[in-house]
Amino acid sequence: MGILRLLLFIFFVSLCSEAWAQRSQELTLSLGATHMMADVGPAGINMPQSGSWDLDYRIQAHPHYAFHLGYSEGSLEANDAQSTWIERQQRNFHVQTPFRSLQARMEVDFFPQRIPSFSFQHSPYLFAGMGLMTFEPRGYYQGEWIALQPLGTEGQGTSVNPEARYATRARTLPFGLGWRAQVNAMWVVTMEATWTQTTSDYLDDVHGRYADVSVIQENYGDAAAYFADPSGLNLPAGMARGDAQTRDAYFILRVGMGLHLEAFMEKCSSFLHR
Repeated sequence: MGILRLLLFIFFVSLCSEAWAQRSQELTLSLGATHMMADVGPAGINMPQSGSWDLDYRIQAHPHYAFHLGYSEGSLEANDAQSTWIERQQRNFHVQTPFRSLQARMEVDFFPQRIPSFSFQHSPYLFAGMGLMTFEPRGYYQGEWIALQPLGTEGQGTSVNPEARYATRARTLPFGLGWRAQVNAMWVVTMEATWTQTTSDYLDDVHGRYADVSVIQENYGDAAAYFADPSGLNLPAGMARGDAQTRDAYFILRVGMGLHLEAFMEKCSSFLHR
């Protein structure tokens, strides 16, 4: 959290600095395919299950470095039925997790970029940063997707598990690689592959051990009892339900179209003053 605030502080101070008199700015809208890496579903990166969109502001004042501030919304999905592990198939979890996130990140361009540029240029790049996200794991029950966190599916808040219900927000560490091309004075295209590590183990509502289903049903109702153990096998309380030693992550493959703001403002200015 402190590093994120520092990055934002540097960004806003730099906007007011004379050292940033020569700068290039872009606003990019991207669409992406997402895949959740958690305790539910296939163990590795598999075919994306859901999607997301991203609005990203980019500012560059050095030929090799740029700063991004981005907002994302989307959904993550995982299904044990798609796993090759028999244990997961029998466990039978299926979760869908809408999320929102804000990220601040630094980019390193492989090729030097002209600042600003009004003609074609391109470069692959690496990036890393920090962010915050909110999320809401959901399960499918009687024809609708319902929020799982209030159901205490591992017995949270009951006599069998005194832990409080988990937070539906987390810090994030996004990093990855991409390719950016300014195709003309006005338009930019991008492609990115982003891995985001989170500080939560609950993107899929699965963390520790099975709790006594009868206690969960007594406290939270039939839906909670169903999602506590959807296998139908009456798995014993105390048996591992997930891997509590790891934190969840997700992968996004996205493409975007961006507007070069310097060229846009020049065009607007010439139109208004002609």
